[in-house]
Amino acid sequence: MDVREAVKDKANYAEIVKWFQSLGDLDLDQLVLLAETIDAMSEEIFEHYKALCDILKGQLQRIRRICKEVGIENEFPEESMRSRLAYVVKMAGREGAILPEKYAWLAE
Repeated sequence: MDVREAVKDKANYAEIVKWFQSLGDLDLDQLVLLAETIDAMSEEIFEHYKALCDILKGQLQRIRRICKEVGIENEFPEESMRSRLAYVVKMAGREGAILPEKYAWLAE
C-alpha cells in the first residue's frame, strides 16, 4: 500500500488503519511512516486518527520496554536509528499519542 498517497483521500483511512494493524511489530521505517501518516491525516475522521495514534503508542511502549531491558544503544546501535526513533517520539508527542515526558529519554 502506498500510504503517502492513500492518506490524501479520507475514504482510505479505514484501509490505512487495517494495513498498519496487519503489520504487527513495526520497524523504525514503518514507525516513521506511521507518525508521518498521522501527521498528514485529518483529525476530522477522529476514529481512524485515534486508532493510528493508539497503534503508535503501543509500538512506542513496546520499544520503551525493550530499551529499558537491553539499553537503547544495544537495541538501536546506529546513531541514525536513534535519530529516527527520536523523530517518531517527538511527532507522537506533538500529535498527542503519548505523554512526551514518559518517552523523552528515547529522543535524547
